[in-house]
Parts: sequence; structure tokens; C-alpha cells
Amino acid sequence: MEELVRSIQKQVRIKKVACWAGLIMFGLCTLVGVAAQEWLMTLLALAMTILSVYGLSMMRGMTKFTKEYQPGKGYGYYRRTVQQKLRYLTWGQWLVGGLIVLMFFIFNVRLSAFLIAILGILTIQFSIKKRIKNHQEPDVTELEEFVRMGIVSPHEQTIGVYKDFLHLSHTFRGNQIVIVTDKRLISVFVEEQGRAVKTEMLLSGINKIRAIGTGFQGQGILLSVSNRDHNELHIHMVGKSIFFSPEQFIGSLLRALDAALKSRSYSTEEPFPVYQQTRISLHPSEQGLLHKPTTA
Repeated sequence: MEELVRSIQKQVRIKKVACWAGLIMFGLCTLVGVAAQEWLMTLLALAMTILSVYGLSMMRGMTKFTKEYQPGKGYGYYRRTVQQKLRYLTWGQWLVGGLIVLMFFIFNVRLSAFLIAILGILTIQFSIKKRIKNHQEPDVTELEEFVRMGIVSPHEQTIGVYKDFLHLSHTFRGNQIVIVTDKRLISVFVEEQGRAVKTEMLLSGINKIRAIGTGFQGQGILLSVSNRDHNELHIHMVGKSIFFSPEQFIGSLLRALDAALKSRSYSTEEPFPVYQQTRISLHPSEQGLLHKPTTA
């Protein structure tokens, strides 16, 4: 996972360089257009300059954790409702489509860039938007399975779930379950069929959070959280299933985190450890402790 985090951070740095280059180049084109009174070129260059600035703002803090998380603030896209997210993505598709068509016919950009933009629009339409609409929450039977396997406590309320498989009986190495309850963020990573590593972090101890789009056109998301004891948890949600949306899960996490931090329940009296890793069986058996739990 650490290698994956470094690889994704490297990709972000490359994208930041590209955005800076675009900002400089299109900014100069805007000035040239104004001087030459070429208003169409000015408008297009200005639009691309704005996109470069927007890209830089989106990537701010992605290579390292930013300042402490403030309940109810930031991460506006993930806090939106399903319909608001879909409208946001639709506007983005129209904007990218319109700009790339103009750039293709007026500035003769390469066909490859045109095709990449079209593929990106199609990915948003038939992958990201589809999984947001079809996102499934676990049913009662599955929630009972989580309790039976010792993943969650019967005294917790499950707020959101993300997983990259349909049935617990069909899991393979690399599959994962991510659960947020009213108390904890829990990651279960399958090492082999039937066995997994469970990592849990107390919500009221979390003070930093980061989400980075990964894969083609940001299809997946790398979610990273850190707590006051400087324990870090990295979760890579690949986002290939059309039934489980990383975007919807992060929205659930933010709501649960806001509630936990506002209640100020971070104390040594919590029934759960601040951070802990254990080995579990998806067909319950003895669970071996990987790391001793840390306390507040």
C-alpha cells in the first residue's frame, strides 16, 4: 500500500506540473489574444487558463495532508446528494466536450487528445455516474454477517459500506470491505480466500483526511486518514463495480466524522481502541492480534 501511495502522489505531482505549464501557456495566449483583438482565441485561452487554475486547486494538498479537518467544512463534492453529484458531473462533461471540440477544430489539437477526452466523458457517463445512481447499501442479512464475523459491534450503527465484490462467500486476495459506523472507520483487506486483515480507527480521533482520484479519469479514489497519534490508514477504492460508489461512501464517512467530532467523544473511556490491526477470518475462527491497540 505504501508503494501505491507513493506512486499516486508522483502522478499528482506530474499533473500539477502539467497544470502549471497550461496556466502559463494559456495565460500568455490570453494576453496575446487581447493584444491582437482575436476574441475567440482569447475566450478559449481564458477558459483553459481557468481550467488549469481549477486543476491546481483540486490537487492542493493531495501529496501531503493539509491542515486539520474541520467538521462540516470542505469536500463539497462528496457532501452533495446523488442528484447534485450527477448534475455536477453532467456540467463537467458538457464543459470538457465543448472545449475539446473547439480546440480540435480551431487549434488543430492532436486526434489522440480528442479521443482521450471522449473516453473520459464516456467513463464518467457509464462508470462513475452509473455507480453513484446504483450504489447499494448492505441489507439486514449482510449487516448481521459483519457482526457475526466480528467486523462491527452489535452496539454500533453502520453508516456506510464500500466493497468491491457482491457476496462475502466469493472473495479473493485484494478484495476489501470498508465500513464506517457511528464510532469507527474499519478497513478489511482480504489476504487470501477466507482470511483478512482488519484495520480500525476511532472516528473521534481522526484529525486529517485526504481523497485523491486514481486510475483513468479519476475512476478510483485513494482515501487517506490520520489521527492525533499520527497513525495513518490508506484505503484504495478501485471503483470498478457499478454497485458500490467510493463517492457515496466518502459522503457517509464525512457525515459520521462530523457527528463524532462534534460530540467530542474522544476519551480514554471509549470501548474501542484509537487504532488497531487484527487478523480475522471471514469464516470466524481465532483472531490474532497484529499490533497492540493504541490509546488516547
